Amino acid sequence: GILILATSASAPHKTASSGLNVGDVLPKMKSLDVGKHTLLSEDKTPKMTLIHFWAAYDAESRAENIQWSQYFEATPHEGIVYRGIALDPDRDVYVRTLALDQVAEQTQQCLDTEERSRQLADERKECMRTMGLSEHFHTYLINERGVICAVDPSPQEIAKYL
Repeated sequence: GILILATSASAPHKTASSGLNVGDVLPKMKSLDVGKHTLLSEDKTPKMTLIHFWAAYDAESRAENIQWSQYFEATPHEGIVYRGIALDPDRDVYVRTLALDQVAEQTQQCLDTEERSRQLADERKECMRTMGLSEHFHTYLINERGVICAVDPSPQEIAKYL
C-alpha cells in the first residue's frame, strides 16, 4: 500500500476537531458577557478578544490558562483583550485554582452552577455543547463582532492580529 502523509503547515488557521471554526460566530451566553460587545471592547476602538475555556479538572486547559495569563501580563496588547472562562461547576474550586496558579482574577470569569438555578446548570451544558467543549477545551480569537478569527492559536499566531 501507499502511505500518504499530510501536514497542516500550509493552513493559515487550525480548526477545532470538535467545536467552532474560523468564520463561525461565537454564541452568546446569558450569564456571561461572552460574545457581547461589553466583553469585546470597553471603549470605541475595535478590539479582538482571546477567549480561553478551561477547568481546574483539565490539566491541559488549566496550564494553557496560566500561560495565556502570563503572556498578557508580560506583553500587554492594545488590540487584544484576554478572557479566561472557567467551566468548573464549583466556584470554590475556581477561586482556589486561581490563587494556586497565581492568575489575576480580573481576566477570568467562572460559569459555575453551585448555589445557582437549574437554568444556569443547563446553560453550562449548552455552552459546552455549542462551543465544542465537551471533548476538548478550546481558545478562540474573536473580533469585535464575535466572529472567530483563529482557533487554538499560539502567541506567535495572535501577534499578526496586532
